[in-house]
Amino acid sequence: MEKKKVSKKNWIPVASFVGFLFIMTSIVGYYFSNYIIHFRLSENLKIENNSKAFEFLLNPPAAIYRKYYFFDVQNSVEVLNGKKPILIEKGPYTYRVEWHRKIENFLDKDKLNYSQSTKIYFEPSLSKGNQSDVITFLNIPAIGMINKKNMETIAVFLMEHFDTELFIKRTIKELISGYDDPLMELKKKNNGKFSIVKDNGTEWQSFVIDTGFIDPLNIGKVFSWNGLKKLNYWNSEKANQISGTDGTFYPPYLNRSSIIESYSPEMCRSYGLQYLRDNQINGVKTYDFHFPSDLFSASKLEQEGFCDGKCLGNGVLNISNCYGGVSGFISQPHFLNADEKFVKSIKGLEPNKDIHDFLIHFEPTTGVPVAGNVRFQINFYLEPNKDIDLVKNIQPVLLPVIWFDEEIKLDLQTTEELSKVAFYVRLVTIIPVSMVSTGILLILVSSFFLLRNSRNKLNKNVKKKIYLAEEAKLFTNDQIDF
Repeated sequence: MEKKKVSKKNWIPVASFVGFLFIMTSIVGYYFSNYIIHFRLSENLKIENNSKAFEFLLNPPAAIYRKYYFFDVQNSVEVLNGKKPILIEKGPYTYRVEWHRKIENFLDKDKLNYSQSTKIYFEPSLSKGNQSDVITFLNIPAIGMINKKNMETIAVFLMEHFDTELFIKRTIKELISGYDDPLMELKKKNNGKFSIVKDNGTEWQSFVIDTGFIDPLNIGKVFSWNGLKKLNYWNSEKANQISGTDGTFYPPYLNRSSIIESYSPEMCRSYGLQYLRDNQINGVKTYDFHFPSDLFSASKLEQEGFCDGKCLGNGVLNISNCYGGVSGFISQPHFLNADEKFVKSIKGLEPNKDIHDFLIHFEPTTGVPVAGNVRFQINFYLEPNKDIDLVKNIQPVLLPVIWFDEEIKLDLQTTEELSKVAFYVRLVTIIPVSMVSTGILLILVSSFFLLRNSRNKLNKNVKKKIYLAEEAKLFTNDQIDF
């Protein structure tokens, strides 16, 4: 028996149908897969007992190191006589950071109260220098006394009584761990000790945050800090708002136009990070976010209520009200993105965005920070006071004393898990796009051959008609000749 030959025309409708099927399947599959991924992410991002997010909160799978850079004053006597300060940066003095957290209670399904303290441990192998290094440092308790309003007479008496100096020599360990100070003892604070590190395992901060149970986009959002739903340091409702996350969690599904808000107790305010660039960290594609260059813009700070009257200038934030009235200012290291006048008033500063910018690398789908560098500088404003011999001849200057770089890196296992999640998300996008492209191609090819076949058929019909017409004419002519 002869096998029937399949007509070549039969594949055209089949190809069109397959192409249409590819397109419909990819569209349905894309939305279904997206739903599954979003559902799984939402479940994993909920902070509840024994969940991954719960473990992440209690034991962040990351190595955290805090690097301190101290400014050693080289000409302290000349500064007292009105000369420009000359500083030499010392460090980094690197400390391993441990977060100690305890869950107080779940206030509701979407609210969790936890407490946190921080402990640091010196790492000699990661440091450039020893804790025994001695530097000339600003006497911050004395500055606090000098800054007390309407207390010049008492300040003069006490400083003369204790033979107080504006600049003191101390070891790095004393500045970090604390040293005996008569003015602190007089205030009966911190057992008479002063230290740069406010919290070294002794002070607990309390946060109430969103668990992400109702909306994963709100995970980590701060409801209150140390019992406060809003601050009282600043001059406007907006400035005193506690908005954003606690800095452990960030919202998922980030895009390049996102503004990532967090609350920082050290800055005494909330702040926003903006997109800088695409990057890749340990095989994970990231969006890098950093401080906007105008975060501490004077006009912006004044408008938002962060200044008492006029600000000191661009690039610095007065945090005096937050730290007991002492004239403290926060900025980016080496006055990055600040007015040139602050840099020029000091000898020894070189702002560099590559090493001084505040930068966090986020995996955009989950919002998890893969790595980051939290960088701040602490400064104190010195100005002359004719009633106090210690400072009557100095020139007004914003003096940097220390800057720190808190470096965070996720461990390898968590980084690999994030890489897998990102791969699956890309796969869910790539496969449907490929199927749609294939489907469209099949439909186009089948349409092309269908049109070509139709045209060929039309041509054959035309030729046949012409042939028949010519045959008829020929037959008629033959008849006449006959």
